[in-house]
This record gives sequence, C-alpha cells and structure tokens, in this order.
Amino acid sequence: MTDWEKQLQRKAATVDRAKADLDEAIAAARLDGKTFREIGRWAGVNHERARTIASRINGDSRTRAEQEATS
Repeated sequence: MTDWEKQLQRKAATVDRAKADLDEAIAAARLDGKTFREIGRWAGVNHERARTIASRINGDSRTRAEQEATS
C-alpha cells in the first residue's frame, strides 16, 4: 500500500467518524428539545435531514419531554 493510499484511508475514516459524531449530536439536540430548524441551521443540514437522523438514532423524532408526556 502506498503512502497516498494510507493517508487517504485515514482521512476517509476521520470523515466517517466526524459524520457519525455529528449525527449523534443532532439526535441528542432533538432529545433536549431543540427544533429541527435550529438543529439544521447549526449542523449545516436541512431540517428534514435533521428529522431523519434523529428518527434513525433515537427511534423517534420527538423530544424527550414529548416522549415522556405520551408514555
């Protein structure tokens, strides 16, 4: 494996970790009650993408308070 291959693979792995961290932060912000529009603006994604990410990770797109109110 060449130096370029190793370097690019490391960078790609770093990007993948950063994306996963961003998704986790988006999901956590939603649980804490932030709106999808706020989250999207802060994370640099549209609000529907933020909703999709929160639903995928949290299993629900509602905030923690909304989930507790209906259980």
